[in-house]
This record gives sequence, C-alpha cells and structure tokens, in this order.
Amino acid sequence: MSSPEKQKGDRAERAVVEFLKKYGLEAHRIRAGSPDDIGDIELHPDLVIEVKDRGKVDLPAWLRNLAVQKANKDAAFGVVIVKKRGSSDPLEWSFVLDAPSFLNLWKRIAPEA
Repeated sequence: MSSPEKQKGDRAERAVVEFLKKYGLEAHRIRAGSPDDIGDIELHPDLVIEVKDRGKVDLPAWLRNLAVQKANKDAAFGVVIVKKRGSSDPLEWSFVLDAPSFLNLWKRIAPEA
C-alpha cells in the first residue's frame, strides 16, 4: 500500500490528465522512479509538467526541480501545477511557469517582438 502523500499526489496527477483529455489533449502520467526525472505528465516532447498537492507551497524548490527535469528532457517549457486546497477541478488550480519557460513561450508567440 502506498503512503497517503503518494496517494494524494497520484489523485492530483490523474485529475490533471483527465482535465487535459477533457480539452482534447492526449496526456498520460509518467511512470515514477526514473533516474532521469522528466516530470509527472507527458503531453508534448518539449514540455515538462510537474503536479503538486502539498499543504506547504515551496515554489522556489519546485521551480529548481522543474529546471532539472527540463534539462533531463531537453525541454524548452515547464510548468508546475499546484492544487488549490478544497478544489478538485484543475481549472481552479495554479499553473506556474519558470522564467525561461515564459521567455521561450513569448519568443514563440511573438517572435518579432
């Protein structure tokens, strides 16, 4: 039997996958335990998705970890999805980009800017 924290994280990851599928996106959970961690959910080769369901928010640590995962995957974009307390709907959760992901996104959507 897995720990309560693991079960909570698994539920949050499944909720994000179902949320993405609801909007027509092909997403699936990544098997845990890889020595080269590349996030929690696979959606696109150039994107790392990390899902957090924790009582204490630690964005600096999570963004440092996201940078490592992006390097492991050689991805330009990364997002930490943070579950909102009391909400089971990922549409109400926070989607946090690190600065390099934001800049890469901006370059892609506004290349002449």
